[in-house]
Amino acid sequence: MRNIILMAFALCLLLTAPAKAADAEVAKGVHKIGVVDMQVVATESEPAKAAKKQMESKYSKERDELEKQGKALQKKAEALKDPKASEEKKLAFIRAKQDLDQKTRNFMRKVEQEELTLRQDMVKRVFSATYEVARAKGFDFVVDITAGGVLYADKSMDLTTDVLEEVNKQYKADQKEKKK
Repeated sequence: MRNIILMAFALCLLLTAPAKAADAEVAKGVHKIGVVDMQVVATESEPAKAAKKQMESKYSKERDELEKQGKALQKKAEALKDPKASEEKKLAFIRAKQDLDQKTRNFMRKVEQEELTLRQDMVKRVFSATYEVARAKGFDFVVDITAGGVLYADKSMDLTTDVLEEVNKQYKADQKEKKK
C-alpha cells in the first residue's frame, strides 16, 4: 500500500513539472492590458473644456437670437388663433416661420460641422496621449471602458487619470507653440 502511495506521489510530481514549465511559457506570452474611460477624458480635459467655452462664446449670441425669434413667433401664433385674424397676417406668419426654420437649420449645420472638427481633434489628442502613457507604462493593449465589453477592470489597469494628464500636458505644449 505504501509503495502505491509513493508511486502515485512520484507520478504526480512528474506530471506537475511539465505543467509548471508550460505555465512559465504562458506567462511569457501574457499581455499587459489597460483601460481608459474616454468619456471622462473627453469631458474633463483642458482641451475639451476650452472647446466647450469656444463654442459657447462663438455661437451663444446667434442661438439666443434664434430663441428670441422663436418666442416672438409663438406670440404671433397665439394672436392668429383669433378667427378675425386676416389671411395676410397668417401668410406673413407662415413666411416668418419658414425663414426661422431655415436659419435654425443653417445654424445647426454650422455648429455640427465645428463640433465634428473639435471632436476629431480631441480624438487625435486622446489617442496620442494613450499611446504615450501605454508605451511609458509597458501596456500592450488599452481598451476604452465606455465602449462596452469591459465588465470589470482592476484599478491598477485604469490609465484614465494618466491619459487625462497627458492630454492636458500635450494641449499646454500646443498652446505654447501657437503663442510663439
